[in-house]
Amino acid sequence: MPEKKYDFRKDLDTVHRNALRNMSLSPLPHESVIDENWSIRIAEDASGFIVNAARDLADYLFVSMNLSVGIRKGGFDEKNSIILKVAERGKLKVRRSFLFRCDSGSIVIEGADERGTAMGGYYLEDLMNLREAPFIEHTQHLLKEPLFSPRMVHSAYGMDVFTEKYLSGVAHLGYDSILVYVDGKEQGKQGPVDFNSVIDMAESAGLDVYFYSAFQNLHHPEDKGAKEFYDTVYGGLFRRYPKAKGLILVGESCQFPSHDPHTTMTIHRSGECCYRSGKPMPGWWPCEDFPLFVETVRDAVRKVSPEADIVLWTYNWAAAPKELRTKLIDRLPKDITVELNFELHDNVKIWDTQERALDYTISLPGPSRLFHDEGTAARRNGLRLYAMSNTGGRTWDFGAVPYIPVPMQWGRRMENLLEARKNYGLSGLMESHHFGMYPSIIAELGKWLFWSNGPKSKEEILRKMAARCFSENTADAVMEIWKEWSDAAGEFITPIDDQYGPCRVGPSYPFLFGACSLRQTWGMTMKFPWTKFNKYEIAMPVYSVVNDPDGLDIGPRRIKAEIRHLPELIKRWNSGADRMESLLVQIETRKHPAARKMIALARYIANTLATVLHIKQWWLENQRLLAEDDPERSEAILGRIILIAQEELENARATIPLVEHDSSLGYEPSMDYVTDRSHLEWKIRQLTSVLERDIPQYRKSIAIARSLEAQ
Repeated sequence: MPEKKYDFRKDLDTVHRNALRNMSLSPLPHESVIDENWSIRIAEDASGFIVNAARDLADYLFVSMNLSVGIRKGGFDEKNSIILKVAERGKLKVRRSFLFRCDSGSIVIEGADERGTAMGGYYLEDLMNLREAPFIEHTQHLLKEPLFSPRMVHSAYGMDVFTEKYLSGVAHLGYDSILVYVDGKEQGKQGPVDFNSVIDMAESAGLDVYFYSAFQNLHHPEDKGAKEFYDTVYGGLFRRYPKAKGLILVGESCQFPSHDPHTTMTIHRSGECCYRSGKPMPGWWPCEDFPLFVETVRDAVRKVSPEADIVLWTYNWAAAPKELRTKLIDRLPKDITVELNFELHDNVKIWDTQERALDYTISLPGPSRLFHDEGTAARRNGLRLYAMSNTGGRTWDFGAVPYIPVPMQWGRRMENLLEARKNYGLSGLMESHHFGMYPSIIAELGKWLFWSNGPKSKEEILRKMAARCFSENTADAVMEIWKEWSDAAGEFITPIDDQYGPCRVGPSYPFLFGACSLRQTWGMTMKFPWTKFNKYEIAMPVYSVVNDPDGLDIGPRRIKAEIRHLPELIKRWNSGADRMESLLVQIETRKHPAARKMIALARYIANTLATVLHIKQWWLENQRLLAEDDPERSEAILGRIILIAQEELENARATIPLVEHDSSLGYEPSMDYVTDRSHLEWKIRQLTSVLERDIPQYRKSIAIARSLEAQ
C-alpha cells in the first residue's frame, strides 16, 4: 500500500516500536529477566517528571516487550523492582548522568538529576532493544555521562514544528536541546509559533531550547539608540521566553551594518552593492566590529537571563584569511561560546581532479583545516567550543532523504569528534541544520558513542544493531553492505553545483535544453515548482558549473572526472540494495517493513546519483552543442543528448515507486516535498517536452545550416 504524503510523521510520533521482542530467545545465566512479577518503583514524593519517566518505561515494556508492569511508590527494598530515583545532591557531578546497576533481583537507576533518571530509563530500553528481549546483563555501578552538551537538533517534522511525541523521541535518542528560528515578527519559518508552548513541551521531554536568530539588526552597536534597540529585540526575547537556554548567532542570519571597510557596510540583501563594490556583505566576513556586536547582544540578553548561552557560529567566514578569522576569535568576549564547522573547506585531490567541500557533507569525516585553525584559537582563549557536526544523520550530499545510511563513515566522524573533545576542548554539538533529525541507525549510533562507558568500538555496536534490524545470521552481510555504502560516500566529495542542485532536490531535478528557442516551452528562466510550504528556494534549476578559486579544479575537467567515476558509485549503491533485498528471506516478517525502507532509501540515493551523472553529461554535451557550427557534428551531439534524456526519463519513472513506498523520501523540512510523485511527473513532462519540441526545433536550424552549406 503506497504511503500518503507526510505519513512519515506517524513514524516520527512513534516513541516505542511495536513487538520488538523475539519470543524464541532464552536468558543467559548472567541475565535478569523482567517479567510481569516486576514493578517500577519511584519515590513517594516523586515529581511529575519522574512519574512520566516511569510511565514511559511501563509503556515501552507493554508496547515493545509485551509485558504489563505496574508502577509503585516507595518499596525500594522490594525484589523484582526497577527503581528510578534521583541521587543525593553532589553524588553525581555531570548533568543528565546516571548510575546503572542490575543484579538478580533488581535494577537501580540513579540520576544526577531528574533528566538523568529519565536517561537511565531510556538506556534500559536501549539494552532491551538490542537484546530483543527483557533480559538484562548483571552490571555493577555503571556510570553513564554525556560526553557532549548541548546536543542540538532541528525538527524533521517540519521547520519549527514539534509534537510532544516527537520531542520525546528526540530525548530518547540522547539529544538534550532543540533549535527554533526566531525573527522580529515572533515567528518561526513556518509562521507564528507559540514559543512558550514549545519550550514547555520540550521541558516536559527533558530538552532545552535554543533560539536561532534571524533578526534584522538595523543599528550598529555604536549608533545613537542602539542600546535600546538591542535591549528591545534580544532582551525582550528572553523577557518573553525566560526559560530559553540560549541564542545562536550566525553571520548570514544576524547581519548588522558593520563599519568594517572590507564589507559593503549594509545589511540589505539585494546583492547589487556586492557586485558594485566587489565586497561581501557583513554577514559573510569576520568584521572587526563583530566582537562589539556580540558583546552588545550578550549584554542585552544576560541582563534578563544571566545564564543564557550566547553562541557565535563562524559558518560564513571560510573565504576570509586565517589571520582575520582567528583575530576575531581572539577578540571575542570570554564568556560566550564559539561554534565551528567540522568538515568543510578542505581541498581534496581525488579522481585526478581537485574537489572542495563547500557545504555540509559526510564525504569527509573531519576535522578540517579550518576547524583546526579556529578551534586552536578558541582553546587558546579559553572559549567554550561547539561544532556543527550533522551527526543526526543528514547533510546536503542528499538533501531530501531522512538520513544517509553510511554508518561506518558517520562512525569515523563521531570518533573524530571525540578526539576533538580531547584536543580542542570541544564540548557541544549542533547535530542537524534545518533538515532536522530523523530517528535512524545513525542517530542511535551517536547515542551509544557520545556517552561514557559505551561500546568498545563503533563496529561492535553496529553489528548488534544489524542483528536486531535484520537477524543474527545476516548481520555480517549487512555490515559488509553498510561498509560498501560508507566507502562510496567517502569517494564523492559533492561539489557545490550538485549540493545546490540535483543532490539537494533528487531525481525530479529539471534538464533544460541549452540551445534556447523563441518557441521553447521550458525556458532557462523557469522556476522549480516549489510547494506553498517551501521556505528556501536554494536549489538552482539551471545547472551550471561553479568555479571556486580557493580550491576547485576548472569546471569541464572536474566534470569529466566525475562522469568517469560516478557509474561505479551508482553500481555499488544498487548492488548493496540488491544484496540487502536478498537477505529478507532469512529474517522475520515483522522486520521486513523497516528493512524494505532502508532498501528504498539506498535505491533513491542511487537514482539521485544517476541524475547527478546525467546532468553533468547533459551540461557537457549542451556546451559542445552551443560551440559547434558543423551540421553533422551538431547532429551527432544531439543524438547523445537524446540518449541522456531517455536514460534520465527512465530514472525518474523508476523513482516513483520508491517515494510512494516511503513518504520521507523527497522531503526536506525547509523545502517541503521536492521529489514526490507530482514533482517526478512534472520532471517527466519537462524532459519529454525537450525531446518532442525543443530538439526538433533545433534540428530545423541544423537543416538551414545544411542548406546554406550546399549552396
